[in-house]
Amino acid sequence: MKNNKVLYGIIGIVALAIVNVVVFLSLKEYTTARWINIAGLNLSIIVFWGAGIITGDKSEKFLGYARFPIVAVYSVLTFIISALFILINVKSVTLSVIVQVILLGSFAIVMCTNTMANNASKNITNIDKANYNKVTDMAKRIELIMQSVDDREVYKKIEKAYDSVKNANVTLQEDSTQIDNDIMQAIGVLEVAVQSKNYDMAEEQVSKINNLIARRNQM
Repeated sequence: MKNNKVLYGIIGIVALAIVNVVVFLSLKEYTTARWINIAGLNLSIIVFWGAGIITGDKSEKFLGYARFPIVAVYSVLTFIISALFILINVKSVTLSVIVQVILLGSFAIVMCTNTMANNASKNITNIDKANYNKVTDMAKRIELIMQSVDDREVYKKIEKAYDSVKNANVTLQEDSTQIDNDIMQAIGVLEVAVQSKNYDMAEEQVSKINNLIARRNQM
């Protein structure tokens, strides 16, 4: 990964050097407008170069690979327009500033909007993952309890509760913390009931777990 960053760095430096050498050896006149567009030209390379470095870092993933095309469009468009303005020697400072500000501003707005959307999506994914982990833990506890049951009928009932828990919905619209705590409490009582062979209590807790899971799935 460090080697990749070094290579990206070398590529960026070489690209900047080539472009600037060509520009400064080719031009005879340097107006304010030209300097503005030369700055835009360099900025387009730097942004694309920086995006490549950060995208190459798996721990960062520069705002996600889906955002790299946004960087590419800005960089390519800015490079082409800046180079064109330099070649035809646009002398209007106002026009040059307005074009560069529009390009950079549009890029910033799109990136910020994309970032907010990605953050919202990431939060939902993290919540779903947490729900999945809780459901998995519940199912494992019931599976362990089943191993201690010697009554076939009770075993089948607990097995149905296990299936209900295992297949519980992990994509919820509401906070399930309270109901999850109630389910874990019922599983704890079920464990005690099975250990003491109090199968009447065990059946009560199985029924309670099934009801709680049904309510949870509706959240």
